[in-house]
Amino acid sequence: MKFQRELTAAVLIPAVLAILVAAPPWAWALLVALAATVALLEFYRLIEAAGWIVPKPAGVGLFLAFVAGAHLASLLALVVLAGLTLLALPTLVMFASPREAVLLASSASSVFATLYVALGAGAMVGLRAIGWQPVVFLLAIVWAGDSAAYYVGRRWGKRKLAPIVSPKKTWEGLWGQLGAGLAFGAVAALLLFPAASGATGASGAPRTLLLGAALGLVVSVVAVVGDLLESTFKRSCAVKDSGGLLPGHGGLLDRLDSLLYASPVLLFVLAFVPGGLKP
Repeated sequence: MKFQRELTAAVLIPAVLAILVAAPPWAWALLVALAATVALLEFYRLIEAAGWIVPKPAGVGLFLAFVAGAHLASLLALVVLAGLTLLALPTLVMFASPREAVLLASSASSVFATLYVALGAGAMVGLRAIGWQPVVFLLAIVWAGDSAAYYVGRRWGKRKLAPIVSPKKTWEGLWGQLGAGLAFGAVAALLLFPAASGATGASGAPRTLLLGAALGLVVSVVAVVGDLLESTFKRSCAVKDSGGLLPGHGGLLDRLDSLLYASPVLLFVLAFVPGGLKP
């Protein structure tokens, strides 16, 4: 169907924003847990497509516990769960008695997939703990950049960015994505973080614009890397899309790849870099 991509976005984006802004933080944590669980299961299917073993029930259970720990802001729980994932999943792979040749690959891929999705999902929950504004900032940059890359690449794209990993991506699309990230970062920072502008007097607004633009550019670069990284996972498993849940977009892992990669970076900047943007 024509405009499948646009119609899917038109339905999902308002629903996601409504839960993010109007609902309590636990509702956002639940939404992230549900969406990321589907993405994790899609990742597990990629691993199985490569002929490896995944202890899925244990992996999903550990992942959900990780998201709960992020919602409760328990650093101890997150550290313990990360260690438990590192120990438990390879042990379960061993007891599944797979062929000897796939033991290491199965263990490594199971742990990586679980922690990869858990880290990104936990960071999105952690951003919501700061306020809904940082999450909107992240979504605006990633979604705008993704759309700019798609439409600019389709209209003007000629030079392939990574032909082996992602044949449709072009350098022209990349410049469109980075430009959109820079512009949306600046505007979104001014609109979403007024306290940062007012805190430094007359110079506050230009400073906020500059910080937003810089952070928008950083998030866009990281989002591109996350997108390409997920493409390498699919290529290595000889799979085109992680799933078909979202018409015109592929699977949830395909849609969340940039967010999973960029959200920990944004959380680190907002939490630990002095003089940054604050709601």
